[in-house]
Amino acid sequence: MTNVYIIGITCAFMCADIVTGLLKAWQAHDIQSRALRAGLFHKAAFLGVIGIAQLTELAADKIPQIELDVPITGGICAYIILTEIVSVLENLRDINPDIGGVLNRFPAHPTDEPTDQPQKPDKE
Repeated sequence: MTNVYIIGITCAFMCADIVTGLLKAWQAHDIQSRALRAGLFHKAAFLGVIGIAQLTELAADKIPQIELDVPITGGICAYIILTEIVSVLENLRDINPDIGGVLNRFPAHPTDEPTDQPQKPDKE
C-alpha cells in the first residue's frame, strides 16, 4: 500500500473543490442539492477509478502472470489532482473576481463559452 499518501492527497484536493464550490454557491445564494449531488457522484466516480487502479496494482503484485511496471494509481491521481486544481481556481475566481487577472489566462471551459446558436424564446 505505497499509494496511501497520494490517494490521501488526492482526496484532500477533492475536498478543497467541494468546499470552494459550496462557498461559491453560498456567495451567489445558489445552493442547489441537484448540483451538489452531481458533484458528489463525480467525486465518487473518481474514487471508483482510483480503487480499480489500486486493485489492478495489487493484482499485479500478487499474481505472477500479470506484469505491470507502470504506476497507474499515481498517474490517475495526478490527473485527478490537476483537474481539481483547475476547478478550485475557477471557484476562487468566481468568489473573488480580483484574482481573475491571473486566472483568466487559462482557457475557458467549453460550457462557459457563449454559443452562436440563437436563444429560444420563453413560452408564455
